[in-house]
Amino acid sequence: MFGSLQEAFNLLTRIPLVWTTGIIMGAALGLDFMLELSGEMFFAGKILLFGLLVLPFFVAGSLGAMHRQDGSLAAFLEEGKKGYFRVLLPAIVLIFAAAVTLILLAIPVAVLTGSGAVGAVGSAVLGVALSFAFFAYFYDAAAVTEELGVFASLQRSAALVLTDLWNVLLFYAANIAAFIGLGFAALILLTAFLYDKLAPIVESGETLAFDAANATAAQAEFAAILGPDGIWAIALVYALFVAVFVPFALAFKAAFYARHIREAEEEVVGEYDEKGRWYRY
Repeated sequence: MFGSLQEAFNLLTRIPLVWTTGIIMGAALGLDFMLELSGEMFFAGKILLFGLLVLPFFVAGSLGAMHRQDGSLAAFLEEGKKGYFRVLLPAIVLIFAAAVTLILLAIPVAVLTGSGAVGAVGSAVLGVALSFAFFAYFYDAAAVTEELGVFASLQRSAALVLTDLWNVLLFYAANIAAFIGLGFAALILLTAFLYDKLAPIVESGETLAFDAANATAAQAEFAAILGPDGIWAIALVYALFVAVFVPFALAFKAAFYARHIREAEEEVVGEYDEKGRWYRY
């Protein structure tokens, strides 16, 4: 685990193009957030969709370059083009499978819970999303580094989780710790930016009540309190958080997956004798 973590930092240093994945995703999410708070929902959705469509190229380019240990632009572009659909198609399959699972769960959950159906369905959505992510998290690394197809990459990811569960749990825990640590730093930075705007509200004891039935009005009220500079500050910190965490998570995944593959290969080292019998060293 610690070896994979150290290797992840080495990859981020040796192959700086990995950072472009976080920059692209951070810019897309930051602009989407800023435009949503500004009331430009149409353009916000278009920018987010564009970011999601180009993201597989940068993910594939980053994973392929790290696998080849080649930080050149040529290698990054080559791997991005070669692995684009290897990353995109399994993601579409996962989204479709999750949607079907939720539809099948939503009806019985709504019938059984009655008035609490909204909360129960929300919990079901979270549970399904986490379950799929838990077993399929390594599919892109498998698809790019081993050039596997859609279902083979998903199967490879699930097999890794099941066969090396303890180390995978430690890996997830390290990612969550990094997420919380970076999130805490982002909150401190955001508090410094917005202190002058939020301090009067805190001192007055007023609270902003969120009305789900009138979310647009609540969003407009929040945007008015923040002002243009406050919206820019939140969008900037949000984009910066994504731009740092995504490359780290990607490099950590690549290092962990590569180490797992090496260890698996070492465990089956051996040879066949003249009668075709297998002997392990």
